Amino acid sequence: MTTLIIICAVILILGSSLWILPSPRQRAQMELRRSAMRKGLQVKLSKIKDLEYPGEEVRCIAYRLPRHRTNGVNTPEWMLLRHTQADEELQVPGWIYERVAGRYRFSDGDAAAKILAQFPTDVMAVQSTTGAVSVYWNENGEQDDVDTILRVLTELQAG
Repeated sequence: MTTLIIICAVILILGSSLWILPSPRQRAQMELRRSAMRKGLQVKLSKIKDLEYPGEEVRCIAYRLPRHRTNGVNTPEWMLLRHTQADEELQVPGWIYERVAGRYRFSDGDAAAKILAQFPTDVMAVQSTTGAVSVYWNENGEQDDVDTILRVLTELQAG
C-alpha cells in the first residue's frame, strides 16, 4: 500500500511538471521571437480591432522595427488591416485602410499590393507610426517569415 501511494505521488509530481513545460508550438514561437529580437525587431503582445465583431479586439504579436530619429520629418501614420473585402480607397483585395490622423501612405494600390503580398499569410495588420513600422501576426510561420517581415518593414520604413 505504501508503494502504491509513493507511485501515485511520483506520477502527480511528474504530471504537474510536464504540464508546465512549453508545447512544441510555444517553443517555435519563442525561437521566432528570439530571432526577431536579435535582428533588431521589437516583439510585443498586442491587440488590434476585430473587423468581424465591431468593438471587439484580437490578440496577436506585434513585430516592430523602430524608426531612427527623423529630424523633424513628419512621418505619415497609417494602418492596413486584413479583411475579406477590398477597401474602395486602397483597391487591394483582402486589405482595408484604417485612416489615422487623416494621412495615407500608399498613393498607388498596385505598389501596396506588391508590398502586402510579400508578408506571410497570417499577417493580420501592418501599421506605421512616428515611432515604428509594425506587423501584427499569429506567428504560424517559420524563420524565413521573420526574415521576410524584417526586409519588408525596412522597405516600408525607407519608402
